[in-house]
Amino acid sequence: MSLVTEVRFAHRDGALADTLSALPGLDAVVVPETSTDPRGSVYFFRFDHESTTELRTVLAEDHTVETVTQLSGFVDDQVLGIEFVEATELLAPEVTTQGGFVLAARSAAMTASPRGWHERWLLPDREAIQAIWHHARESDFEFEVLELREGGGIGETFPGGDALTDQQRRALQVAYDRGYFREPREASLAELAEALDLSASAVGGRLRRGMKSLVDQTLVADRASE
Repeated sequence: MSLVTEVRFAHRDGALADTLSALPGLDAVVVPETSTDPRGSVYFFRFDHESTTELRTVLAEDHTVETVTQLSGFVDDQVLGIEFVEATELLAPEVTTQGGFVLAARSAAMTASPRGWHERWLLPDREAIQAIWHHARESDFEFEVLELREGGGIGETFPGGDALTDQQRRALQVAYDRGYFREPREASLAELAEALDLSASAVGGRLRRGMKSLVDQTLVADRASE
């Protein structure tokens, strides 16, 4: 029987190891794509960081990154294609080798450094997660299984809320609680910026990107299915 597992892992030579360490406030989300080739070399990420220049500078110095490509049409959303150096330690190819799929992946803090990744996998059976666990341990990953349940499927485990980064979700929640979306408006962008300890432009960007992601995952998806 298929199962869905939530895992958290990190490696000193793992994906974006230097970037996640240098930018502790960075939220990075892997953009799902349709390839099932375990040898695929380019991964797509959506980043939430108020300084694009700082992000690109840190990525250029990351020892796990070979190339960074700006995707046309995604400049505002900071969606980048990243090819990793051959020595980078990744678990996604092993998931694919075991007949599974990565349903969702985002950066996360570990119980110990370095920062790593929180991912949700759809696997064919328990033997698959056991094989991945052994591979991770033998490769010196810090690895923990957070949840394991049988009979799961993509539809029930990938809700629209996953479209938001943690920072976008926080900005939208604060804006909603303080009446930013009420008519008349009860809070200004400057007041939200003070509450979140960010610049007004950074808050505005997170609200705009968050609302766009919600529309993409709900209204646009529903319209496409119709």
